[in-house]
Amino acid sequence: MVWELVAMWAIVVATFIWFFRDEKRVKADAALERAARYYAHAPQFRYTVAEPAETEIAKPARRTGGLSADQRAFIKDYIKS
Repeated sequence: MVWELVAMWAIVVATFIWFFRDEKRVKADAALERAARYYAHAPQFRYTVAEPAETEIAKPARRTGGLSADQRAFIKDYIKS
């Protein structure tokens, strides 16, 4: 007789746990759907194509000269010594 009461209470407890877990999952799914609907239709999250900036590409600076007269004189003196 005792095992029958234990079995009935086990079924009741399992049913309550199953019910509350299912209700919690339903609420979580509804919240996720609301969030997805918000992000799908909110204007600040919509995809927009960025227009490319029309800027002129700068040409690399041209090197002028090379060594100065002082530098050439220094190198010549260095090579001689």
